[in-house]
Amino acid sequence: MMLKQTDTDESLMIAYAKGNADAFEFLYARHKGPMYRYFIRQVSSIELAQDLYQECWSRIIKSAHSYLPTAKWTTWAYRMAHNLCIDHFRTVKKLESYNEMEYGSYDRHALKPEELHEMTRLSEQLKSCMARLPTVQREVFLLSQETDMTLKMVSDVVSASYESVKTRLRYAKSKLQECLQQYRIDGDKL
Repeated sequence: MMLKQTDTDESLMIAYAKGNADAFEFLYARHKGPMYRYFIRQVSSIELAQDLYQECWSRIIKSAHSYLPTAKWTTWAYRMAHNLCIDHFRTVKKLESYNEMEYGSYDRHALKPEELHEMTRLSEQLKSCMARLPTVQREVFLLSQETDMTLKMVSDVVSASYESVKTRLRYAKSKLQECLQQYRIDGDKL
């Protein structure tokens, strides 16, 4: 099978299950960033996020032969990620804010010192605001922002009704907006 960037995640997973390792490489390259960010924003440390991230990909690999495209691949994969987080939270019973400073796609070395300082400040403010969100709201917000999932897909991942997910997302956005309004950039509210 000749692979293309336009191949669906589902077709790539099926190709991988049939032995095409390149198909897995496509899937991994496509989803490694969003999935890693999902974990980093859900758990208390970078090390734990890395462990859960690796465990999730390991489970995806182990489950390749039993994968059935009854839902979007992202729903299936993030369901695994969600379950790993739930298992962790049941064990730990406490969620702390994460320690990573994230710059997204910006090249930190290309920034002027004042721009880097501003990004650092904004990153810290956003982390602080995200940490204040209830876990269920933070998770729905992250899944809706970090993936291409629809709210229906998110509801499948978190085992909640579509209306509950919509409400959680609305509350999360409202709380983040309120929190971020405390901070100003050049006199404008965020």
